[in-house]
Amino acid sequence: MPRTLVSSLPLLSLLGLVSCTGQTLSPDNSTTDVSKIVYAVRQHTLVDASGNATTIDVAGGMGQVMDYGRYEPGGRLEVYDLRTFETHNLIADLDQADITSVDVSYDATRVLFTMKTKPEDKYHVYWSALSPNDDGVYERHQLTFGDYDDINAIWADQNRIVFVTNQAYTPMGTRADEYNHSRVVTQLGSVTVDGGDADRKLCSQNLSHIVNLFSMSDGRVGFSRWEHLENVNDVKLFAMNPDCTQMVALGGQHAKPDRGNSLVQVSESTTPNVFYGVVTTRENTIQAGSLFRYDARSAKDPTRVDEEKADGFKVITPLVPVSDDPSPVGRYRSPAVMPNGKLLVSWAKGVVNDQNEFSLTPPDYGIYLLDEQSGTNETVLNYEGTWELYARPVVSRGQPPAVPSRQDNADGTVPAKIGSVDIRQTSLTTRHGERVSGAEFDNTTMDDAFAEAVRVRIIEGFSTEAAPGATMFGLTMSEGAAILGEAKINSDGSWMAEVPPYVPMHLQPVDRYDLAIRSQTTWIQGMPGETRVCGGCHEDRAGNVQPAEQQVTVAAGKDPEHFNLQIAERTEFPWAYAKAGYETNEIQALLNQRCVQCHNGTTNGDKPQEFYTLSKTDPVTGEITMYTIPRLDLTDTPITVTYDRQTKTYPMSYVSLFYPAALQMEMGRDGAMVQGTVPPRWAVPSDARHSKMIEKLNVTSETDPKDYAWKLGTPIEPEDYGATVAGGTHVDHAAVAGMTRDELVKLVRAIDMGGQFYSRQNTDFLPFTSDPVGAGSQ
Repeated sequence: MPRTLVSSLPLLSLLGLVSCTGQTLSPDNSTTDVSKIVYAVRQHTLVDASGNATTIDVAGGMGQVMDYGRYEPGGRLEVYDLRTFETHNLIADLDQADITSVDVSYDATRVLFTMKTKPEDKYHVYWSALSPNDDGVYERHQLTFGDYDDINAIWADQNRIVFVTNQAYTPMGTRADEYNHSRVVTQLGSVTVDGGDADRKLCSQNLSHIVNLFSMSDGRVGFSRWEHLENVNDVKLFAMNPDCTQMVALGGQHAKPDRGNSLVQVSESTTPNVFYGVVTTRENTIQAGSLFRYDARSAKDPTRVDEEKADGFKVITPLVPVSDDPSPVGRYRSPAVMPNGKLLVSWAKGVVNDQNEFSLTPPDYGIYLLDEQSGTNETVLNYEGTWELYARPVVSRGQPPAVPSRQDNADGTVPAKIGSVDIRQTSLTTRHGERVSGAEFDNTTMDDAFAEAVRVRIIEGFSTEAAPGATMFGLTMSEGAAILGEAKINSDGSWMAEVPPYVPMHLQPVDRYDLAIRSQTTWIQGMPGETRVCGGCHEDRAGNVQPAEQQVTVAAGKDPEHFNLQIAERTEFPWAYAKAGYETNEIQALLNQRCVQCHNGTTNGDKPQEFYTLSKTDPVTGEITMYTIPRLDLTDTPITVTYDRQTKTYPMSYVSLFYPAALQMEMGRDGAMVQGTVPPRWAVPSDARHSKMIEKLNVTSETDPKDYAWKLGTPIEPEDYGATVAGGTHVDHAAVAGMTRDELVKLVRAIDMGGQFYSRQNTDFLPFTSDPVGAGSQ
């Protein structure tokens, strides 16, 4: 029975929903009336026949805002009449069901929802009529099937449905996020109402979860995407065409409200390009957070989105923390904009964080109407002992313009094309103040630095489904990486390349020394046959970019470079234990040949080897573990260390080079203490330019062997974070070691790509780990 149910017509009139006479109003002079809402009722506590709780599920499977794996039977899909206060359960015949999303069709005649009907079922996409037919029956249809979960479905138009799925993409399975350590990562797919699964298409892939889809007035589909790339680890907003093409950033790349981590559960308002959503930390808030308003309208053209807009975000519930701290005023979920501008929300009072989990006291989500101006909640509906979520007004809305579909071409052998009009065009300096130092640069603006770029390195990202049993790629937060190719930049700054479709990639403009100038920290993807040409290297999103020399770019006037390679042909740098056929790029083999004579367990150059010690205290047992690490030992002698709370054994060379940078994370954990002198950061993942080993070896230009990245004789500067200097002045240490430029560039690329130990080319043989690892090359 309802614990609280607003039943006062004067109050409903105040809220702008219905009049005191029971007739529907037309809020804000709109011709659209709101007399009904539709929402999901989800269970969190199961009781026996005597009324005693047998199961209390506060956040099971839903600890992070992008998770979806919480199932408790007994859910309902209800339509609530705001005039008569009557409810109708559209799935009354399914007493074991659970609902995970709700969306109303553009003509307000049907509701789209995702449902699991029983414990052994999967979540699938359904639609139901919102009114009975002449026989008194509410028509209902299942659109998707299969042994995988389909969730978060929305109407892209009256016939095309876009949703999130954990369907496997490759024989290895779905993407398996290196950070999440999950073997099942969600991606995007679509079906049609007419064809159902017969029209099922999958979108290009990301390495982490995608959740919370929303329709946009320009015909695109918006969504929240967990972006994990190197040290980036947050949830941002993206948009794409309904056929999965032109997947671009929408918001959160450069700023977030109150510096929150995750932007989720977004919907567009009645004003195009103005959005409402939830901002929160990534976990421990039971899928809830503070509410924000995001005005993404470009100042130059309000019909366009400006995702760089610094002042676009505003928190509209400022008393609600965006962290996982206990909230003094509760937390919100799933806002939807009413025609009168108010927000239909789910809200629960109390702390609404992991304290609820520890104490087994579920927060009480009900449905409310929030007035943004006054900040007050008015109760619409709140049942005792359940959660009322995903409420949507049953109201017609204008159908967005149709976006022509290219999804008929799903041939994975057809490459995508990517490129730039002029890579030198960038807003990173003017709008974000970015500069670059190191090697030939000294606090150089990004536009001047990009003018020195000679190629664009295209890096494929892959996750640990390619290395079964492994959950990290080494002493780095980077995912697996392979170079698809390096595209030449033409005289006008343009470039173009064919690349494999579907796979996630990111880009690095590189200079004449093969050093990355900047590493893109957003994954990009392309569908088969899709062409994605940006203006520059992070050009002004609200402006237009013209070719520098003529009406057509140099790249457009000739064939693109061909990088649509099979996996076995892509360039990877296994650190050690390369499989047969891949020994050429093994880094340890290079070090064994050129470096270990001087840098080993007893000597470091012309001096005795030095050591430092790291101690860590187990937070449960209090046991202290000590790791003794050499300053610079480049042999393959095994050594065991802890990184990101995982203890692994690697070759001494890998730990010597990468652990000083890894210490910046480890020093804040488990009472870590260091004795002795910490070496410089010999190798910084994704940043060869600031890796002291590369500076010491001193790479030369690809065209001039006397052109050094660091001028000979100039001093090696100390590091900002206070480690000891590598020492002396810049020399050609590579020549001293007998290392060729091609060999040194292998080290540069291995570091710039992320400093991974594991790759697809060494995961058959891992003698120093207990992980059950099998063949990973697909």
